[in-house]
Amino acid sequence: NNFVMSQVLNINVGFMGHVDSGKTSLSKCLSDIGSTAAFDKHPQSQERGITLDLGFSSFKADLPSHLHRTNKNTLQVTLVDCPGHASLFKTVIGGSKIIDMILLVIDITHGIQVQTAECILLAEILARPVLVALNKVDRLDKNVRDHLVLQEKMKISKILSKTALKIINIVSVSAALSSSSDEDLKYHPNVLKT
Repeated sequence: NNFVMSQVLNINVGFMGHVDSGKTSLSKCLSDIGSTAAFDKHPQSQERGITLDLGFSSFKADLPSHLHRTNKNTLQVTLVDCPGHASLFKTVIGGSKIIDMILLVIDITHGIQVQTAECILLAEILARPVLVALNKVDRLDKNVRDHLVLQEKMKISKILSKTALKIINIVSVSAALSSSSDEDLKYHPNVLKT
């Protein structure tokens, strides 16, 4: 546990998307460290069932090879869980000032919704790299899941190609499958760590 902050490269990843797309659940699955503001601990958040403020959590990973030229030896990814409710978009805008990249979370069963579109517009303005996570694949019929995932990836890719977004990748995940040991491990949230 020789954790020296001067040797850590920190990247802030903003989790953005429509309300109930699974942003907080995904950040819980990925996190090693949760702050006091993480995971909707505020009583009003729990009562209303929505994220009301920015939540912070993180995980550490090996430094990717393309970053070895830095004087850092560890990568810390700080997850900034942003609210998805329309009335809280000012909070998302405020949080956007500290993020280095965006994880755009889309509920695969609903596709792009109103707040998703607002987050896409904000991402275009910020000109930050975007990783798209099609979440909740566990809600798709298992017999046609792979086909539906591929179809939705192509549809989302086509829509996003008409924007100025710098898309890194589109991945499909399920926070609900994070503890699963079946063949659906390809949808485990850990794919977001790569």
